[in-house]
Amino acid sequence: MPFSHVLLTRPQPESSELAALLTPLGLEVLIQPAFTYLPVNAQAEQADELVALERSGRSGLLLFTSPRAVAHGLGQVPAAVLNSAGVAAIGPATARALRDAGVRVTLTAQQGYTSEDLLNTVASGSAVVPSPGGEAFILAAPGGRDKLARGLEDLGWAVRTIHVYRPEPAAVDRPQLKRLDSVSGLLSVWTSGNTMKALSQRLPPAAWFRICQGEWLVISERLARLARAYGPSRIHRASGPGNDAILSAIRGLL
Repeated sequence: MPFSHVLLTRPQPESSELAALLTPLGLEVLIQPAFTYLPVNAQAEQADELVALERSGRSGLLLFTSPRAVAHGLGQVPAAVLNSAGVAAIGPATARALRDAGVRVTLTAQQGYTSEDLLNTVASGSAVVPSPGGEAFILAAPGGRDKLARGLEDLGWAVRTIHVYRPEPAAVDRPQLKRLDSVSGLLSVWTSGNTMKALSQRLPPAAWFRICQGEWLVISERLARLARAYGPSRIHRASGPGNDAILSAIRGLL
């Protein structure tokens, strides 16, 4: 077996869910997220944006940027808006979360699961969405999805971003990271460039050095490019960001 331990860096509960899938493969799993996510009351912090959302009607477009945006944002969107506006999901996991909640999804990226993929689908004109010129509402965390907002503006949309959750630094589990000292083979799983940067700055230098000596698994070519700067021994790529795709990729490496 090329590695005996897997480091999971994605947030909870996704990391624990993935760990439960990996343990039966005989792998030791370590979990060290960079962030934890807390709900934001958009009505209290962005009342004007919520008023605009309620007034948007059929010309509005709601864009959910992650399953987490669905979990924290869906309950803050009036039912009348969900029934009249276009609803876009950035990827299949987000679309699934919306459909599981009974929401009709009118737009998903034709290929991929990034902001660029969703923009390409909107720009192609092949999707059933309101015509550009209306208002687009991005449900996300502060500081995220700026590229998506700019791209929609270039297509003629008036864009508003509604913050429905926010990141906070996760605690560093030093006793668990100490286990890296005796690990013979390590695979680290990365689903976010922000996570790479945050952990490179916040982890103990010895732990980060050990992580960079091992193999890395990323979920996109963009992350593969970012990963190269940290110099891991090998970089592998999963077919998507979901736990099922990551599990399949790890199985293929064993």
